[in-house]
Amino acid sequence: MTIRMIVTITDKFRDLFKRQKYEEFIFLILRRSRYLFDGNLFIKIEEQSQGECDFLYDNKIKYESKLLISKKQGFLVGDRKNSIVNWLNAMLQERSEFGECIKKRDLSGLKHTCLYSIMKERIEDVREDENAILFLPFPIVEDSIHNTFLQFATDFLQACYDTLEEDGLIGDRKVYFIYPSMENGYFVLRDSNYHREYISVPELDDIIVYETL
Repeated sequence: MTIRMIVTITDKFRDLFKRQKYEEFIFLILRRSRYLFDGNLFIKIEEQSQGECDFLYDNKIKYESKLLISKKQGFLVGDRKNSIVNWLNAMLQERSEFGECIKKRDLSGLKHTCLYSIMKERIEDVREDENAILFLPFPIVEDSIHNTFLQFATDFLQACYDTLEEDGLIGDRKVYFIYPSMENGYFVLRDSNYHREYISVPELDDIIVYETL
């Protein structure tokens, strides 16, 4: 099956990579959660001068948010010359690495993929007493509420997480992921056990939209 995707990106897209901005949208998504969380119990920690976490849940559970991209990918966005196109091409190349592992029927190759390396670094940046929320403004998984088989067949995130867990690198942390779905205006909020919900985020429509044909 061939899937065609239309991407609409505005000049505001670069702002999404600024810590203050992406934390704002992550908080918005968390507050709208009704299945994985009671979103009303989240608060955003505004003062973080002493290394405080980004969010608190129920006044006690700590969450730290991270962009699930490499420094090189971040530089591509910051570079004004064909930056967004180059970034999209880099993300498509990253996503294709999972397909190569599947073709070879050798998931041990996951440890050599870009996504595995980035996820490992970001999770290790999160303190042991905090949980991780990893945000990626790209549909690294072809996730659609109308096609559940599609998301499981392309679940690169889950494969990398499972490999990290098998290697004992997750620790006691809980890990959540946020990324755009293949449905216009919806983002995926999911945990590391296949549970997910689709959150409407119209506030991002003037920044980035992915649509499936």
